[in-house]
Amino acid sequence: MAVNTQVKTMLKERPGLAVTEVISGSIAEEVGIEIGDRLTSINGREILDPIDYRYFSTEEQLLMELIKSNGEVWEVDLSKEPDEEIGIDFDPMKIRRCPNKCFFCFVDQMPEGQRNELYIRDEDYRFSFLFGNYITLTNLTKRDKARIFEQRLSPLYISVHTTDPELRKFMLGNPKARPILGEIREMVEHGIRLHTQIVLCPGVNDGQYLSKSVEELVRFYPGVGSLAVVPVGITGHRQGLYPIQEVTQEYARATLERIRPLQERSIKERGYPFVFPSDEFYIKANLPFPSVPSYYDLPQLENGVGLVPVFMEEMQRLVKTLPRRLRVAKKVTLVTGVSFSAHFEKALSRIRVSGLTLRPVVIRNDFFGSSTTVAGLLTGRDIIAQLESCPIGDLLVIPRVTLNDQGMFLDGKTPKDVEAATGTETVMVEPDAAGLIDLLNSRWSGD
Repeated sequence: MAVNTQVKTMLKERPGLAVTEVISGSIAEEVGIEIGDRLTSINGREILDPIDYRYFSTEEQLLMELIKSNGEVWEVDLSKEPDEEIGIDFDPMKIRRCPNKCFFCFVDQMPEGQRNELYIRDEDYRFSFLFGNYITLTNLTKRDKARIFEQRLSPLYISVHTTDPELRKFMLGNPKARPILGEIREMVEHGIRLHTQIVLCPGVNDGQYLSKSVEELVRFYPGVGSLAVVPVGITGHRQGLYPIQEVTQEYARATLERIRPLQERSIKERGYPFVFPSDEFYIKANLPFPSVPSYYDLPQLENGVGLVPVFMEEMQRLVKTLPRRLRVAKKVTLVTGVSFSAHFEKALSRIRVSGLTLRPVVIRNDFFGSSTTVAGLLTGRDIIAQLESCPIGDLLVIPRVTLNDQGMFLDGKTPKDVEAATGTETVMVEPDAAGLIDLLNSRWSGD
């Protein structure tokens, strides 16, 4: 690594991206970058956020401009290996707000009096690229698109809902929403890969609208890599909102019947099913899941497509790694949501370790209402209240998907709150079979 540092001038204003971490032993520490310095440009390109930093810092030869805490402007000229990290980090980006007013938006179905951030409608292509957040492409400027194309911010995750222009405007509550097929075509033509979803609202964007949307989106394959169809989420707090029908067993079965021939046709024509119904449809329909290979490369796993069959298959394989018996008997209580409960109990029945008692507890969602059945939307207060009269045992296990990035449940409670209320050690695990088996092995494999 070659370094040349030069002080250019002094500034009073404080533009740029503030450095919040300098890794010990890194290039950044060696050249004198400190917490509180502000990175303004790399090789003459303005740095607006951490994505810009990640993109422009991959070059071997860098000219970095920084503003020091005393107002000095430094130029740091350095050479490094292509994959070598500089060793700095920044505050999280502030998320952009959504311009839409979707009548099925979950934010509008929140109970009153919760944390302010729960009422924020987000719509930010940067978070779509980084974390797989779904966006509608309704607030992109020409500058945004130019940046997406230049920096190859791919894949992006797009909420389509319907390809019919007028119906989409109605669903988004946005009369200015541009036709989605034109937006998708532009992305694909610039080499941006997309994954898409349709939130299915009974009597609105289903039936022939759904078939038409699938047929029009699949034409962009492989640029559009997949389409997930997920049921609309309804809470008990929809007062004064557009009426939405619930997804019944009959409706779920009819939806699966409509999607199946569309999958079969795509497999025949492209060798890939393209459209995938979410697990919730099979649960609502009370029908068996397809085999894991039927999901091919599991493109929408994080969107609840294939999670249950993958969990069941992994459990069958991983239980073989557990010990046969424990020297000291242990009792473990495991929290789950209503929708996954039957499958979870079946999976746990495969764990046969002498001396180990596993007790699943199904938590109702009193916070959002009985229509909300997924574990990811359980709250700390519901878990605490419904475990109050339960003999928990030696360990309480809760799926980590119930927590946000700050380690809190939706109602602001934390795992420590649950632990204090129950008087039982509480452990968060990844919501997959490997997470649970790893926990059990880490605790008692030596017994």
